[in-house]
This record gives sequence, C-alpha cells and structure tokens, in this order.
Amino acid sequence: MSGPKVVRIVTPAERRLIKQRWLTRLKNKIEQVKAYAIKHNMFTEELQAALDETLQYYQNISEDDYRKIEREVSGQIEFLDKEKKILVKKVVKIRTSKWESYKNLKSTHNELRFLLKNKSIDFQDFDTPSNINEIEEYREKVDYLYNLLKEASFDSQTLTEEQKAIQERLSSGDSLLSVQEWRSNRSKVISRLKKLENALKEMYISEISQNKIQEFMDRCAKLDKEAPNYNLLLDSLTIQVAEFSKNQLALREAKEELKTAIDQLESLELNLSFIDKWTVLLNSDNLDDIKNTLEKAKYLYTEISEKIIIETRRKAIKRALQDAGYEINNTMETAWVENGSLVVKKTKSSLYGVEFMSPKNLSRIQARVVADKNRDHERSLDLDKNQEEIWCDELHDIKAILENQNLSIVVDKATEAGIVKLKEVALSDGYVKREIQTKKRKKL
Repeated sequence: MSGPKVVRIVTPAERRLIKQRWLTRLKNKIEQVKAYAIKHNMFTEELQAALDETLQYYQNISEDDYRKIEREVSGQIEFLDKEKKILVKKVVKIRTSKWESYKNLKSTHNELRFLLKNKSIDFQDFDTPSNINEIEEYREKVDYLYNLLKEASFDSQTLTEEQKAIQERLSSGDSLLSVQEWRSNRSKVISRLKKLENALKEMYISEISQNKIQEFMDRCAKLDKEAPNYNLLLDSLTIQVAEFSKNQLALREAKEELKTAIDQLESLELNLSFIDKWTVLLNSDNLDDIKNTLEKAKYLYTEISEKIIIETRRKAIKRALQDAGYEINNTMETAWVENGSLVVKKTKSSLYGVEFMSPKNLSRIQARVVADKNRDHERSLDLDKNQEEIWCDELHDIKAILENQNLSIVVDKATEAGIVKLKEVALSDGYVKREIQTKKRKKL
C-alpha cells in the first residue's frame, strides 16, 4: 500500500490523557452507583467487591493499550448505568408503595376526623407528618381514631348500609390533597387535585426535597375552594410543581457532570486556583451557575488537553521528518498550523514532495506524494508510481523513528500506488534536472 494514507499518531502524553479521562469517568460512575446503593440500604459486600474489581482491572491496563481502554471503559460505564437503573427501579417501587400508603392514611385521617366530629365523639387530634418516612407512627395514630369510631358507632353483626359505605370509604382512601367532606362530588376539582397529587408523587419518587413537597401541599390547602379562580390556581400550582421537579432533576444531573469535569481538570495536575471555587458550586442550587461553570470546565479541559496533545504530536512529527531527511522551517510550521497543510521535500531540486494534511488538532494525518505542477513535462505515470513506492519506504522509516519516540502509529486507511492521480502543487522554482533513481519496493 504505497499510495495516500491516513495515519493516526498517538503520543505518550495523549495515551496518558486517554487513560486518565476514561478512568475519571469510570470512578465517578462507580461512586454514583455506590452512593445510591448506600443511601437506599442496597449496598452489599458482593456489590462492593464487583465495583472494586472493575476499577482495579482498568487501572491495571497499561496506558499503551489506549484503544482497549477507549473501547471497554465506555462499555463498562454503560453497564453501570444499567445496573443503577435496576436499583432505581427497586427504589421507585418501594417509594411508590409508601406514597400510596401515606396518601390513603391522610385521606382516612381527614374522613375519620369529620365522622368523629359529626358524631360528637371526643378524640385528640394530631397533625399529618410532613416527613413520609414517619408513616408507621402516623398509621398507629390513624388506627387509634378508627378504633374510637368503630367502638362508638359500629356493631359488626348489624351494620347498616351507611356504615358499610363508611367502612368501604375508609379502606379505599381518596386524594392526598382532598379535604372535602367525603360525600361531596366535585369531579372536576378532584381531577385537578389528582394532577397536582401525581406531580407531587413524582417529586417524592424522584427523591426531591420532602420539605418542598409539604410546602406545595400547604399552599394547596390554603386555596379558597369557593373562589371563582380556584381551578386556575390549582392548575398554576401543578405547573409550578412540574417546573420545580424539572429544575431539580436537571440540577442533579448537572452536578454529577460538573463533578466529573472538575476531576478531569484536576487529573491534569496544573494546580488551577479557581477549581476550589468551582467545587463549592457542587453544594449550590443555582442551576444557571452550575451549567455555566460546567461549560467552562469542559471547554477548559478540552483546550488544555488538546494543546498538550497537539504540541507533542507536532514536535514528534517535525523531528521524525527531519531525521528522515526532509527540510522544515518555522515558516512552513506556521503555515501548517494555520492552513492544516504541510508540503516538504528533501532537496530544492526535487520533482516530488510529500504533503501532510490534517485538522488543527492533528488527530488524523493524510500523507501523500505530490508533484511539481511546473515540471509535468519531466513526469510519467510510471515515474509517479515509482515515487509513491519510494515514499512507502520513507514512510516505513518515519514510522520507525516515531515508534522510537514511544509514539503509537495506526494506519487507518491506505491506497495502492498509482490508483489516485498525484496532486500537483507549486514546488520550488530552482532545481537541477536529474534522473529519478528507482528503489527496492517495500510493503508496509
């Protein structure tokens, strides 16, 4: 393969950055899974061992095997995401059940209060707990009220139809937010209350502040049900709940991303003074500040890491070309940086040169033989093809030079000699006409 080639050159600095980048992401993902499992009493010795083994395995992979790190760590992060989703699914099931129990208890509490007062039965009332985790204590208090009503009003052997209806009503529960007398029938209001309740339920399941949930409940209770704009106020409150939930979930995700971005910057070991200020934002609730800082952190990491990589690549490539006999001056280097193209040759009289084309970050380099467009009368198809085969030997030498500098060389794409017509460029005007010597072919 002696025609145009696309080559990736990976320096030791880049290999080190690749490993640091992916291991930082993996560590943060493992920490997230671990923290979530601990928070919900699902962290086991088996899970601890699996997470430790995973991290240790990838830490032990040499940075020289960067392609394996790139390929496998991304897959491992996806696997951990799936494992966390399994944990989340279990937690959602538990919290949904707890919410429904809490809702039914509150509904039962409201109606027991009404029935006891209606029947002039003395009882000591109590407030609904704002923390749903106090549900068991709340259940005991509600059961006490039910027993009072049962002892005073019900004879299990001779229940009236009304009493049966009351028992059925108490066992089924109603809207968490409804404080209407149980006999009232306001379907439209109930529907709006249900929407608000479902929004609050999602807040609870998503583990958003219980204090905030209670705040929304209190605001609902203070609304005047007889006001002409009551329905509008309910809808407005539901929208506020949805917006708050959306903001909190976005805040949680942004904080996780910012933590990873900060850790990646710290892995560069540059002692950046403002990192501490950015870290403080991880305890902030200002989504805009966190998003802006996240954008800066990502941009800065990309800029710094790419600068390190580009400089090491450029120096390595320049040295390899010079060691192989090509001439490169400062003007040519500047043009390469600005235009992404570098044309070099070994002598002023050369009929052929080599063009290196690449994006500014030198992530991929296309190398090919070019001919002097002002001397096409000296060329032939056989001569062009022969020159491409000579270039194959020279590229082989350049590759060896780069590998001696501990650089990894990967040929992404290669074309046979003579398949693609040589590109013509204006090489140096001064030259001495000479016969091109053929060279023994060597395949890469």
